[in-house]
Amino acid sequence: MDQEELHQNPQGPSLRIRGPRRSLASDRTPNALTREQWESLPQDTRNASYKERVESDEDPNTIQDTDWPLYFQLGGMRELTPTIPDMAGRNQVLEALGRNDPVTRGYWNRQDARDRQLGRDARATLNAYTGTPESRQQRHQTVEQALADDNSQDAMDDLRTLLARYEGVAIGGSHSGAAIWEFLCTHMREIRQAGVSTLYLESIRDDAYQAHVDAYLASGTMSPELRAFVGRYDSGHNLGSTGMRAMLEAAQRHGMRVKGLDGRPARRPTMQAHILYHRAVAMNTYASQVVTNDRRRPSAAGAYLMELGTAHTGMHPGPGQNMTVYGTPFQADEEFPGVDDLLDIPAVSIQEDGRLRRLSNS
Repeated sequence: MDQEELHQNPQGPSLRIRGPRRSLASDRTPNALTREQWESLPQDTRNASYKERVESDEDPNTIQDTDWPLYFQLGGMRELTPTIPDMAGRNQVLEALGRNDPVTRGYWNRQDARDRQLGRDARATLNAYTGTPESRQQRHQTVEQALADDNSQDAMDDLRTLLARYEGVAIGGSHSGAAIWEFLCTHMREIRQAGVSTLYLESIRDDAYQAHVDAYLASGTMSPELRAFVGRYDSGHNLGSTGMRAMLEAAQRHGMRVKGLDGRPARRPTMQAHILYHRAVAMNTYASQVVTNDRRRPSAAGAYLMELGTAHTGMHPGPGQNMTVYGTPFQADEEFPGVDDLLDIPAVSIQEDGRLRRLSNS
């Protein structure tokens, strides 16, 4: 599997259900609902169905983003999937329904293949990493010296100073933090004039939304799927009028490219020891692939900014014991480099005084 395939969702369908209406189709789904279960589904879902059949091409996270009522109701029907653990969440219920159907099982087998490939890629990424504590410390000192420039008055001045030395800059923080979104929304024109051509965002999954983002940036019209996703993101993080939607609108006005860094294979696992290490290994590898591959495109010429959670900057501590990431072994105490380390760029945060400062864990 090449990286292009790794970063794309398989072709659907991923999930099929049917109501109690009698079906004689030879390929009918075994996921049959009772009349009571069917009537509990959202009215819009039932109205849009054909002969009480519902089909989706999306993974559970995307269904959650774009059709919350269906996700909530169908994902709560654990009685349809008695083989999964009692504590399993809605994602696991929907996935189990997909794996239970011979027609949709191939979709999930291909998702499994993506996972295994990312595990192998992560191992290869760590093996190929040549950074040392000394080289990282040198980068940190260079960043701190640059940000100590007395001529810098605000974050934009700091950004220009860093971009004079580095191809890109990662701005880290919590996903609920509004500072980075407000900065991008209010300074998009200046950021573009500073030579930045691309924004890489952890908060967007490339396999689910990149095509929608590209279409919006080209046309100015948001698809229903993208509109639902950004609306849910902004409301869920209380971002108001300076959130992801406003950022995308500003990017579209000023000709800025926007690329998602996250994807399903990089997701945080459920019910597994060393969850944080698994997520860091998977996400850091996946995100660095996005940037490295995209930078080869002529359209990516110029500098870049990255929105990234602080957990993905700096060396991530190794697990307390040997473990596997999608079947690929990692050793106890084996640190994994952050995205900033893999790309050799500074990782900074926006401070309350409106200035950029190097992230202490980077």
